[in-house]
Amino acid sequence: MKNNVLEKYETGNFKSIYIGAKPIIKLVMLRLENFISYYLRGPGGVDYQIDNLNIDSYAREIFYFEQSDINKFENWTIYYDNDNDFLVIRHCFWDKALDRSVIMKDEKLRSAVRLEGIVNEIPHISNQTIVNVERVDKDKILDAIRYFDKLISSMNIMKLFQHVDYYTGDYRVTRSYDLDVRIEILVNNEILELYSTINNIKEIIGDIINNLVNSEDEYTISLDYQFSPIAMLKESYGLDL
Repeated sequence: MKNNVLEKYETGNFKSIYIGAKPIIKLVMLRLENFISYYLRGPGGVDYQIDNLNIDSYAREIFYFEQSDINKFENWTIYYDNDNDFLVIRHCFWDKALDRSVIMKDEKLRSAVRLEGIVNEIPHISNQTIVNVERVDKDKILDAIRYFDKLISSMNIMKLFQHVDYYTGDYRVTRSYDLDVRIEILVNNEILELYSTINNIKEIIGDIINNLVNSEDEYTISLDYQFSPIAMLKESYGLDL
């Protein structure tokens, strides 16, 4: 295509190259996973408003970790606003095994998912976002992240990749220190202290979600993706949403 700003980065034995998106992937689960992986990876930050305090601010991602295997995709994200000492947590889960089982048993449903992506109960996704985590839990999470930083600072980061098995659901971790500095590592149970620290954070988040009592009406949030998941869904499936 003409006037493609990315063409200059591409070389090979072709006459021309198209860089874009076409809804042509015929494999249902692969096509679905491409969209869900982006959607569930989540935004880089959360815009939030607290009506009764007249606060309109932004919490950026500071810590993210995920577990993914053939049967599931699950992640946990922590966002923090230093100016207002405001913490947001988000947990996402996709039951890939259930979707695969349901789709493979129903040819009509499989055809519909191939064309539209989101059909009836497909996909089986559950996302929870909790804003303004209370002081005690917030301090536990931030202390655990500081301890993670302390452990990382004394390690050779490259050695963390030597014993990784990509098929056993090890943790993929992203630690963002500011808008320009982040590290990404893979952690398994052979790196016991790091593994235990991440499990600790996961348990704290799980307890917060499971024990949530009130739904606070004064909070309004906006998930700040780099590219809109709705636009990606429309582009991937050629939909007019």
